[in-house]
Amino acid sequence: MRIASLAPSLSLLAILLVACNQNAGRKAATPPPVPVELGTVERRSVPVELHAIGSVEPLATVQLKARVQGEITQVLFTDGAYVTANQPLFTIDPRPFEVTLRRARADLAQAQTEAKNAQDQVDRYTKLMSQGVSSKEQYAQYVTTASSQKSVLAARQADVDQAQLSLDWTTVRAPISGRAGAALFRAGSIVQANSDVLTVINQTRPIAVRFSLPETQLAEVRDWMGKSAVGVTALEPDSGKALGTGRLDFVDNVVDTQSGMIALKATFPNPDENLWPGQFVDLVVKLSDESDALVVPSTAIMDGQNGAQVFVVKDGVATLKKVVVERTLRDQTVISSGLEPGQQVVTVGQLRVANGAHVTASTKTAPRKQP
Repeated sequence: MRIASLAPSLSLLAILLVACNQNAGRKAATPPPVPVELGTVERRSVPVELHAIGSVEPLATVQLKARVQGEITQVLFTDGAYVTANQPLFTIDPRPFEVTLRRARADLAQAQTEAKNAQDQVDRYTKLMSQGVSSKEQYAQYVTTASSQKSVLAARQADVDQAQLSLDWTTVRAPISGRAGAALFRAGSIVQANSDVLTVINQTRPIAVRFSLPETQLAEVRDWMGKSAVGVTALEPDSGKALGTGRLDFVDNVVDTQSGMIALKATFPNPDENLWPGQFVDLVVKLSDESDALVVPSTAIMDGQNGAQVFVVKDGVATLKKVVVERTLRDQTVISSGLEPGQQVVTVGQLRVANGAHVTASTKTAPRKQP
């Protein structure tokens, strides 16, 4: 009797368990929306840019050497100072050269006297010849002597010029304007002529940046260089801070056959010396501006097995779309096909999104940066 009375209760319990399992299955089949951040597909004017990594180098480098041998008496600049062309940097003991100059001037004065006397004799015998008093042999002898004395006089004048030049070289001057390195010799040091390097000067205003681009971009670069000046912007690699704007002014005349790269050089005015020799910088080479380009935030682009793709969101549902990338700017990517203006794309959170998944825009959406 008791067993028979429990049967209806067990049947009711079974029905309730089945209903609960069905409800749980329906809830598991509908996961909650995935929070993401969205960006908008837009048409706008964007720059046509090429990107590269460059190495900063001086526009000119001079190893400063003494032209005369002697003892350094003064160092006239501070290590690392900016120096200007013709600025005195070192002095070498001038006294031996002053003595040489005085001796050369004395020899010159003697040669001038002897040359004058010889010319006077020529003038005197010229008159005597006209009067028929002197012989042609005597006249020719005095003419020869006068000519010889002129040669001696020229040699003595050259000795004076050389002695004066050597004395001038005892003041060692900067041949160019630029940033000097450390003084490699101090007062009291003996330096050899045309041998010992006193310091190194790097020209930093203006300054050069060398970089390379793939040979496939060479034709485009040369084409735009022929139309107008091509601007180049140098950026700090870590922060993206602009360090200066220059101009592309050199394209190498040969492509590296091993790397397939072509070397280029840009010159920057660098008035504040933000660019420093040996520094590596990011470069943006601006060729032109493209109007009405279709762009999306670069963070929306994903690499798939079939190429670039993005998640397009409509009515809260994410759909995976294949796109064709034309080129990438700093924060924006130009799309040639696959998207339409005004569409919403996922920019953050793609790893948690599947094709056809429901998504919801995060309340904390990163502001869109301008390219």
